[in-house]
Amino acid sequence: MRRGLHVHADQRRSRRFLRPTAVVAVLVAAAVTVVAPTAAAAGVLIDETFSSQTSPANFGFPSGAAVTGGVLNVTRGMGNYTTSAKTFDAPVVRERTLDLTFDWKTAIATSGNKTGIELRDSEGNLVFSLAGTTTELRYGLTGPVSDSTSAPDSLNPAWTRTAYDRTKWYTINLHLDFALQRVQYLISTKETAARVMASGTATVTGKNLAKLVACNYYGSGVQSIDNFRLTAPANAANGSLRGKTMYAFGDSIVAGHNYSRGFTHLTAERELMTLTKYAINGATIGAGGNQIVTQVQNASAQSPDYVVFDGGTNDAYPATFNRSAFTSAFDTTVRTMRAKWPNARIVYVAVHKLGSRDWNTQLAIRDVTLQVCAKYGVTVADVFNGTTLDTRIDSHRVAYTFNGLVNGYPGTGGTGTHPNLAGITSFYVPALTAALI
Repeated sequence: MRRGLHVHADQRRSRRFLRPTAVVAVLVAAAVTVVAPTAAAAGVLIDETFSSQTSPANFGFPSGAAVTGGVLNVTRGMGNYTTSAKTFDAPVVRERTLDLTFDWKTAIATSGNKTGIELRDSEGNLVFSLAGTTTELRYGLTGPVSDSTSAPDSLNPAWTRTAYDRTKWYTINLHLDFALQRVQYLISTKETAARVMASGTATVTGKNLAKLVACNYYGSGVQSIDNFRLTAPANAANGSLRGKTMYAFGDSIVAGHNYSRGFTHLTAERELMTLTKYAINGATIGAGGNQIVTQVQNASAQSPDYVVFDGGTNDAYPATFNRSAFTSAFDTTVRTMRAKWPNARIVYVAVHKLGSRDWNTQLAIRDVTLQVCAKYGVTVADVFNGTTLDTRIDSHRVAYTFNGLVNGYPGTGGTGTHPNLAGITSFYVPALTAALI
């Protein structure tokens, strides 16, 4: 998911629709291109900014919709319990794994009114839903089957409700996995210092993405949609990791800092893997009271399918960094893993470019870790060089890292070290998934 699209709000993407032949070409190209195990470019199915009229008109909604003012407005002039549905093309319906991001806002201003949108499959099963009243943002992932010809109360999704500011825009990021029938969702305010409203992973009944339904549940209230981007991930697991086991070692970037749902957790949650996390805040590769090799030595002797670890962030201080000692310690850490679990695949996560650490020391650590990983056949999930995340850039630091929690979720504006949910879902989870498969 690509919340980075909103770091520079003035740089709007050009409008693109890919025809079926173009979609096939993109997917074939992705299939034959040899790529490193990192977060790679996805196949773009829809990329719509509504900067001009779409083809088909009004994004394919037959009624109640209009492209105006650089956005798509829906539920315009629609009566109570009425719907208008956009049908997705066959290439979209056939995809087993999709990433979807879009911006949403409601103009509801009267108490008792409720409008929203639903994503449904070709059989009417719910994939995801979002709605607004004057005081509540609502979302749902379960609910009755509907043919989307109407939206009575009896066919409403099972709503989860949270207070919100209806004057704001919200960004919705969804990872849709129809092989596992799972949806991972992130709802946040659309601003650089974004506030997370909801995040989680749920099992759904939907089996594909067939329809986007605008629903006027009751009353009136125009909804606006913008920056609708639908992609097919370049490295989709498609259920191949279901039931696999993962041990995770390292420092606070793996541990999650003060939010337990870090990137290994979200990856395991998404792919239905079993995770055991041994990582500890402040852990180092080099000598000290909190070495990562000690985590490995104290871990279960039962072999997992995957061993995932990071290391070096808390060693990257020029006043104390010793290349020879670090090389020896990193080598020992990997050899200890190999000896303890010879049949496990070991994955080293090269963390992002850190604005909070000395750059030359980061480069020295990268050189050592890549050499040792190559020596022992360790797979590298290369967030450092395989993604664009670089918290030396201040907008990246603000948007993608956190220090503390806001209403139970990672905030923004961190020191540049700990990825928040936007950083995790945009960069870390895709890179790790690609390395695992």
